[in-house]
Amino acid sequence: MTILTTNANQHWVIADPTSQRFTDYCVAAESSGLPRPICVDWIDLIEHGTDILDDISVNARLRIDSFGQRGEVIAALIRHGAGTLVPRDGEIQSLDAQYAGLCRVLRAIADWSTRRTDVRLDQDPREVAVMFDKWASHHRVVPDRPNTILLPSEPRELNETLLPFVDECGGRVFVKPRYASSASGVGCYRVSGHRQQLIAPIEIVRDSEGVRLFNSLRVRSFTDARDIQDIFSVLIPQGMIAEAAVNKARVYGDRFDLRIVVVSGQADHVVVRQSPSPITNLHLGNRRGSLNSVRDVVGTRRLRDCQELALHAASQFPRTLYCGVDILVPRRGKPLVCEVNAFGDFLPNFVVGGKTVYQAIVQARPLPEEAAF
Repeated sequence: MTILTTNANQHWVIADPTSQRFTDYCVAAESSGLPRPICVDWIDLIEHGTDILDDISVNARLRIDSFGQRGEVIAALIRHGAGTLVPRDGEIQSLDAQYAGLCRVLRAIADWSTRRTDVRLDQDPREVAVMFDKWASHHRVVPDRPNTILLPSEPRELNETLLPFVDECGGRVFVKPRYASSASGVGCYRVSGHRQQLIAPIEIVRDSEGVRLFNSLRVRSFTDARDIQDIFSVLIPQGMIAEAAVNKARVYGDRFDLRIVVVSGQADHVVVRQSPSPITNLHLGNRRGSLNSVRDVVGTRRLRDCQELALHAASQFPRTLYCGVDILVPRRGKPLVCEVNAFGDFLPNFVVGGKTVYQAIVQARPLPEEAAF
């Protein structure tokens, strides 16, 4: 597979055409003097297969963007992955089947690209699949990650694995769905004696159909054993990992971590995600902090170490032009990689060196055929 160049005849994007991501990317392309991208809707690709990509012209560029949150697309991916439980809007359900469906589509794109070597892709579809699997991605960036274990898929076996790990990690870990994104189902789990707490952006709904979990913009603290057990009983069968919690450095009393978007071997776009809670994702009401304030706290050398670590993590995916790398900055010790995000480039209105993230991507030099940073 060949990676993109900016003088392609046409510019194509597999995306949700209704999303702000696609709109902003079109603006970035046109402001950079490139053709307005042509959208291939995820739903069409899932339902009709890669034959619809055959209309892409010779020497075109193809970007794989997020499939978004449209219910029809999520349901189609789940069916594509042999799942039967289709979630309601915002429900955390069938993540494993959704991932299986996504991998099936990505494999088809990879196979198609071996026939259409005249089309240049931004990302290797197989590397995108690895990034969406937190456990597989973990093994790409060891030893630069917090200690992580794969949790059993049977809720009744959970305590035998999780509780010793929590004790080993000083009483606090993050539990994360293996295949989710945007903090869906993520929680900070604490145990002290017979007391336990789960801090998570989750809403529990109990009805005649049983227990359902929904994503919430409000980060809640669960201390009731029944609530915590019900949350785990829904999430564990979908696949989960547990990750040692890092005592994060703080700025103005808030915890922070860094989202660093690496584009063609450059780590210029560094966003501070600042939060009063352990979960720092910006869509949960957290805010972009000041990079200068972080530099005052950790120092220029340590901040540069974070950028170098992000570059190293991205280099483990050498056939992908860009990705978002989340970096944990402990109060003491070296920075660590939290996650590598295939679609971690959506940072609206964030400008560095006169370029938004999307402008940096559309103007980036291509990676060599067998690239490594």
